[in-house]
Amino acid sequence: AGVFAVYGVGVDDANGTVWVTNTRQDTVAVYRQADLSLLRQFAPGTVSHPRDVVVDQPLGKAYVSATFKPEVVVFRAGTPELAGRVEIASRVRGGTFSAASLSLDAAAHRLYVVSNTTSEVAVIDTRTDTVLKVLPVPGARGSIGVSHDPQTGRIFVAAQGSDNLVVLDGESGAVIADTPVGAGALNVVFDPVRRRAYVSSRAAGTVTVTDADGKILANLGPAPLANHVAAGRDGTIFAVDKSANARGEDGDTLLRIRPRS
Repeated sequence: AGVFAVYGVGVDDANGTVWVTNTRQDTVAVYRQADLSLLRQFAPGTVSHPRDVVVDQPLGKAYVSATFKPEVVVFRAGTPELAGRVEIASRVRGGTFSAASLSLDAAAHRLYVVSNTTSEVAVIDTRTDTVLKVLPVPGARGSIGVSHDPQTGRIFVAAQGSDNLVVLDGESGAVIADTPVGAGALNVVFDPVRRRAYVSSRAAGTVTVTDADGKILANLGPAPLANHVAAGRDGTIFAVDKSANARGEDGDTLLRIRPRS
């Protein structure tokens, strides 16, 4: 019941569709890109509190994170239909993995999943839908955002409980950097074009820019209630500012960031 609001968005150019998560109803929907007509609305309860959705287009699979659950739900992108679930076991004694943000390396067929409750990152092989490894994220509390560098395999984690960005070696899990970035770090995206990471900190109202080693290059703002960041193919960064209600306005703001070099 209620409005089927859209939270996460994933694009599938191979099939000409847009996948969205309907978090309030525990489900997802698929729309046609051509006219945004509804192709399929999955039944409520299909995915528990879905957050992110990404599409491995070469394999024809869509992946949705089930927040507060130790799983990622898999769909066939072409049909579309439910295909299965990938269960993720936490390595923390007594802990339960809680899937939050997703980051997909479509070329390598690797899906990175961050756990909000146990501060871990799981790596899934999207060809077999099996968990390859689960790495701890030392120094992070309430890890929620994740991105990766396809060139080096480094993993970037934003943690809202510890207000920092942690950079991990994707193979060994060694900490490369632990960088304070601002209160309420919610999301991170790595731009492989200019090799910079962008972290949105909701409480601080900033977008922090670091290099691939986690060194801060800039703090951009004001970006009140900065909620999400995404990278375009040309290196343009888009940040969502959710402060409309606080300003007494109807619509939120999409910020476009163009690096100078």
